[in-house]
Amino acid sequence: MDDRFTLDGREFRGISESLTAAQDDYLLAHLRRSGAIEVLAAAEGPDETRAERLLTEIMLSGETFHILAGCLTETGKKWSRAEAERNAAAFAAITAADEKLRMRAAIVRFVIGFFASGAGSSETSPKSSSPNEGDRPTESADPGTLEISPPSSANSPDTIQAAPTE
Repeated sequence: MDDRFTLDGREFRGISESLTAAQDDYLLAHLRRSGAIEVLAAAEGPDETRAERLLTEIMLSGETFHILAGCLTETGKKWSRAEAERNAAAFAAITAADEKLRMRAAIVRFVIGFFASGAGSSETSPKSSSPNEGDRPTESADPGTLEISPPSSANSPDTIQAAPTE
């Protein structure tokens, strides 16, 4: 799904099946926050009704522009979290009615396409993440020995550092 998309006077490419891990994580996190995954998992009613529910859930969550920014990469640039955050802010400030309609239509198309391609299905499907009767929990010899600290620099939010425990 490599769509061309013009917004805010700039041309963007839509998501493809070859997302970077950072872009995939960014998009999945905002989709989870929005409740979109639950709407898609419910799978009740005709496609048009599901699309309307999906858009409503995303809009009410406040994640609309972050999800769109996770789906789009400006032509000639490499996707990055910092660029996505800037784009989300720019998209939220758009006032042109035709661009707002395009954003709403695009977000439903991109999100449904994202899950239809299988990009996020294994990590988000309730069935795939529920333990089976035969599954046994993994036990660690020393539980809780690793703490995750916030990134050391605000300029690199994709970096997570392990902090030693005492």
